[in-house]
Amino acid sequence: MDLKQISDICKDIEKKSGKGSIFTIGKDANLQIPRWSTNIDNLDTILGGGMPKGRIIEFFGAESSGKTSLMFWLMSLHKLGVYIPIEGSYDEARAKAIGVQDKQMIVYRAQYGEDALNAVIRFAKAGVPIIALDSVPACQPREDVDKIEKSADNELRMGGTARLFAKTLPIIERICEETGTTVFLVNQVRDNTKAMSMFAEQEITPGGRAIKFYSSIRVKVARRSWIEIPNKNPLVSSANEKVGILIKCKVVKNKVGNPYGEAELPFFFDRGFVSYDDIKPIRNELMKARKETYGT
Repeated sequence: MDLKQISDICKDIEKKSGKGSIFTIGKDANLQIPRWSTNIDNLDTILGGGMPKGRIIEFFGAESSGKTSLMFWLMSLHKLGVYIPIEGSYDEARAKAIGVQDKQMIVYRAQYGEDALNAVIRFAKAGVPIIALDSVPACQPREDVDKIEKSADNELRMGGTARLFAKTLPIIERICEETGTTVFLVNQVRDNTKAMSMFAEQEITPGGRAIKFYSSIRVKVARRSWIEIPNKNPLVSSANEKVGILIKCKVVKNKVGNPYGEAELPFFFDRGFVSYDDIKPIRNELMKARKETYGT
């Protein structure tokens, strides 16, 4: 083994790729991953000490499981963020109730997948600390959408969204590492119709394999239960009023910490995430307010 030749190779690589691009463990290297707190202690813990900067994060789960609410909460923790609701279902009142302030979040309602991902690239280059794309299945390429509108059978070409993400995620990953931008991909789950046994994975996520590969962390989000209070509104027939949900988060991939951590996060629709100790007093507060409103 020629140590001088190896040293020359390392120097040549550093000269071409930049200082710090190559190093030996324990010398002139800082491998500490910069993070920011989600202000949810249980979530910070299962992530490995907070949300990593400069990484792609995927949150996926069924509808009404709390994914979008979680994105609004994370947006509220930064001076400025970009939210791309390509599904077209943005609710400003909901965002403000969770904590997003005026001029704290840029909302871009992209029409096509290319528009959404190009915006992610441009805002990441500008150093915006947090970007959320909601959601992956809605990122259909313009060519595919145009073909559906012109076609008689209205069948979507298979794999268009997956090809789009496979092409752009390597670029986004490199830019995020340079600028420290954290990019969130909100995804859904589908039944795995190809599962041949009860031991096979019963659910899959759309968007192709590139999302799984380039995401440093993947978190499955599910609604464990509703948080309810007795219904006092005479115009509503249900016995209870749903005022929040108990969200279960499970880390299924973590390249910057230990995987498979699980946490349950209490969430109230009118104020955001709280601790378990806060559930009872908040329920009492809401029940008192409903009694004063309806007089029963």
